[in-house]
Amino acid sequence: MTTKQSARIAVVVALALWSVAAFAQDNPLIAEVVVEGNDYVAREPILDVVAEVLVVGQEFTDTKATEARRLVMRMGYFDDVTLSTEQLEQGVRVVITVVEKRRVAQVMFAGNTVIGDEELAAAINTRPGHVADEAAIGRDVRRIEDYYEQRGYIARVSEATVDEFGVLTFVVEEARLEDIVIEGLTRTREWVVRHELRLQPGALFEQSQVTNAIRRVWGLGLFETIDTDIRQGCENPLKDVILVIKLTEAKTGRASFAMAYSSLDDFVVMVSASEGNLRGRGERASVTVEMGGRESYELSFFEPYLDARGTTFEINLFDTERTRRFVGGTSIALTDSEFDERRTGGNFTVTGPITERRAWTVRFRSEEVSSSFFQGTTTLPPGVGGLSAAALRPSQDPIRRDDQEPVPDNPELRPDVPEPGDLCIPIRVAAPLHPGGRVNSITLGLVDDARDVRTNPRSGSFSQLSFEQAGGLVGGGTEFGKLTVDHRRYLGIGFAERDIVAVRV
Repeated sequence: MTTKQSARIAVVVALALWSVAAFAQDNPLIAEVVVEGNDYVAREPILDVVAEVLVVGQEFTDTKATEARRLVMRMGYFDDVTLSTEQLEQGVRVVITVVEKRRVAQVMFAGNTVIGDEELAAAINTRPGHVADEAAIGRDVRRIEDYYEQRGYIARVSEATVDEFGVLTFVVEEARLEDIVIEGLTRTREWVVRHELRLQPGALFEQSQVTNAIRRVWGLGLFETIDTDIRQGCENPLKDVILVIKLTEAKTGRASFAMAYSSLDDFVVMVSASEGNLRGRGERASVTVEMGGRESYELSFFEPYLDARGTTFEINLFDTERTRRFVGGTSIALTDSEFDERRTGGNFTVTGPITERRAWTVRFRSEEVSSSFFQGTTTLPPGVGGLSAAALRPSQDPIRRDDQEPVPDNPELRPDVPEPGDLCIPIRVAAPLHPGGRVNSITLGLVDDARDVRTNPRSGSFSQLSFEQAGGLVGGGTEFGKLTVDHRRYLGIGFAERDIVAVRV
């Protein structure tokens, strides 16, 4: 080997040794891993997450440093994480320096009016002492909005920040009705629908109130379908909403024709017509005419909006004829038990609201009822008359006279011996078994209507107390007082939408 070749080999060996030394210097061995800067978070959890990356005795590289920082940051407790090294005899000490996130010292809410602070605090997970983690706070924002929705409101959390004192504040924007839009009306007046809605722009959006409003509109019986939609407000789209009510009007006119036959009335022709949305104001009117074996006429009119409060007025006029059969006791036999009864007159009722579900009623009626007289054969009971000689003559009607012959006493009450007052033969009398006359009365009542839908309830109750007084100050030929109590309850049994149990007392 020449001197020149030996020199070249020495240079290569030197370069190799220098490369190994340089590599060893760039990738030192890990002698120890420590944590600094932690206060609330213990060092053990931090060391656990980097245990598989920073292993004592293995090399410390830039790649391992980056991965260790990522794992510690992923814990969510720190705003910043840095790694540094300190030279030791056996290697390097890896120092993980953390900057902990701020702690929540207090949780506050602003802008909430319908749900209290305690309820909202119970709905979120962040508590005083917890780390002010943005991801956790973001999840609490959604929890607050969901809680409002469960309670039937619409709300958005516009801001959730932690100040320098550790106060976490959620700013709640509760949605209000910017406007109420009604679509689909072609005949019905818009004010009729708005009167039943009882919702005003600017009011807080509450789903239960909207549901009750839709039920009242449905109870009018003027619409086939009712749909609702919620749109963002125009003036304040981030906060307010627009309630859109889409209506499909129903056919409210009815006409019918019928023919009937009975042994009492023979052939009867019936014609009727009604309108449930007269003039587009929700007024109801009907007329019924019966001709043939009997003649009857009935007219009715209902005004649902006598004033702005919703006082109603109803009037009925009638001239009806009915053929009836008198059914008496077993001791009465009639030669002709059928008679014609005619009632002519009318009534009107005024109902005024007290609250949303309670109302008072006043009703006045005046009817003229025809009289009917029958020839009835009966045996008068003991004690109502005396036995006369004239009474023993069946061909003559009994007429009480001064020369009545007394009946002997019968203290033993033997059935074959007449008592005083007994009449021994049937007496034919003409008696007003169906008296007529005019009936005038006034009725005062209270109503409590808590049904969900008045025209077709699935739940709720209805109660009515009324007292009717006839005669007296209101005149007429009949005087009486009548107290009526009516209670109904409706229960959906849950098997199907149409399954309902209704109880009435």
